[in-house]
Amino acid sequence: MTPPQCLPQWRRPSHQLFFTELKCQLARQFAVSTACHRLRLAVFPSAAIRESQDHYAFVQQGQDHIDKIQEEIDFCKAMLCQVRKERYSIQTQELEIQRKVEVYLQTVSRSQSLQAHLKTLEKDVEDITFYSRTQAVADRTGYRGFADWAEQTSRTHEHILSTLGKVAFLGASLTYGAIFGSRRGNIGLMCYAFALFDCGFIVPTVALALLKWASQQPKDAVFASPQVWTLLLNIFLYGSAAAIGTAICLLNISLLVLYFPVGQNGQLTDAELQFNVEPTPAGTLALGCFGLAAVVVVVSGLLYFLANGWDATMKNFFGRRTCRGKGLQDYVPV
Repeated sequence: MTPPQCLPQWRRPSHQLFFTELKCQLARQFAVSTACHRLRLAVFPSAAIRESQDHYAFVQQGQDHIDKIQEEIDFCKAMLCQVRKERYSIQTQELEIQRKVEVYLQTVSRSQSLQAHLKTLEKDVEDITFYSRTQAVADRTGYRGFADWAEQTSRTHEHILSTLGKVAFLGASLTYGAIFGSRRGNIGLMCYAFALFDCGFIVPTVALALLKWASQQPKDAVFASPQVWTLLLNIFLYGSAAAIGTAICLLNISLLVLYFPVGQNGQLTDAELQFNVEPTPAGTLALGCFGLAAVVVVVSGLLYFLANGWDATMKNFFGRRTCRGKGLQDYVPV
């Protein structure tokens, strides 16, 4: 008798075909997930660092500190409950009204001191948790997370990015008006100057917007190599400054080539419009700059999706946030 696995597919039993297909689907899914995981580790160094022994050691060290603080938190909550019971029992005690006020205020002061200390302990737990989970990443990259890199980079680059954007926007506005309203000058050079002003405005504006968006992400989110992104940001920054400088130089050149012919009476006459420079490539340059900005935005979105998954990307896109604060069940009255 021929074994079932040696039979052709159309002659095999239905249950064997089902399990074979199931095993194939699981194998493909496992292969895809493994490939995505390897790609994620290759693109995001912080994700690979968080699977290292150093990371697990820091997390365990932080957990040991948290366990000790948690014991004190439980003790502090119990003391708060005890003081609150004492405060409630004052009204049933047979004391003079002034004495009751003094005792009541003393218990309130103790409750407030315990409540303040409880908040300090809870803040310590939050800080230790964050530092222990990001210490290994900070030791190797210099940043504790995506938002940490964005905040520090934004502080060092925000002023110059906004300044370049304002200068480029003003230059583009004046040049655009001169192109369609001027009676003299080299229109081709003005078009190139306008395109360069466009590049000088689009690049820093998009960079600043992406930095602001990144600084609002979770502080411990994984991120790509900060050195690579910082290098690209500096290249775009210096390229934007060079584009603005070149645009100003082209406007100066348009003044140098401005020609006022001599009339029949021997006096200078008004200059005419010059069309000896083809303006079409200038429009291509401006559109190319728009395309480059769009590519940077799309790549940033894809990297965020690869690092955080589909659910986090959609929640971020629609502005949905999970409430991580303390709820009513965690509230401890004074």
